[in-house]
Amino acid sequence: MKNSSWLISGLSPLFGLVFFLAVWQVASLFYHHVIIPSPVEVARAFFSLLSGGQFWEHGSHSIVRGLTGFSLAVVAGTAVGLLIGLNQTAASLLRPLVVVFQVTPLVSWLLLAMIWLGFSRVPVFVVFVTTVPLVIINTIQGVKSIDKQLLQMAAVFRVGKSRVVREIYLPQVAPYLMAGMSSALGVTWKAVAMSEFLSVHTGIGAGMAEARMNLETAALFSWTLFLIGLGLVSDRLLAYLTKQKLSHWM
Repeated sequence: MKNSSWLISGLSPLFGLVFFLAVWQVASLFYHHVIIPSPVEVARAFFSLLSGGQFWEHGSHSIVRGLTGFSLAVVAGTAVGLLIGLNQTAASLLRPLVVVFQVTPLVSWLLLAMIWLGFSRVPVFVVFVTTVPLVIINTIQGVKSIDKQLLQMAAVFRVGKSRVVREIYLPQVAPYLMAGMSSALGVTWKAVAMSEFLSVHTGIGAGMAEARMNLETAALFSWTLFLIGLGLVSDRLLAYLTKQKLSHWM
């Protein structure tokens, strides 16, 4: 009985995928391939882009830009989040700026970056400004969650600052920081693709723009699938590195 229930639960995602592909195939029969290409046409376009090297050519640019902006956001966001969480004066000064970064529309950052920085630097800048608030906010929450009694005990027993940071702050803040990084990484690939679509001639977004101009909807679907795959792989890799390197803090 247990084996059958395990088999059903294991096959459920597969059944869902088959059902989705079947609905997609039926829908494609009622529309021109420019509107809704069939799964077979998308698969053909996907492997054509893969064999032609376009995925690697454009994807490598997007990966470098995305990870650069993401890394800068993690470093700056962690530092600012700790500062705001630990210092009330800094919180009063910087919190409004964090809110401004968070609520400013992506399109505004795109247009301003084109004016301020030139087109080539737009993707990294946009990734940074859209992801850094997520890291800051989660880091602040981590600092606020620290058990005050532990800090009081550390002060009573005159525990060194480095040990307090290592054994009290890091274990409390790390889960929140990792959650912020995971959310930021998900936003990273959306932001880099959108900014490349409007500003540069290389990258996943540029590939999508070219497919749109040529009315190659199957290729546009393929680029979208590639972007989704990149997001899933990077998220799993971050989770793996977190578990391997930071498990003793979490």
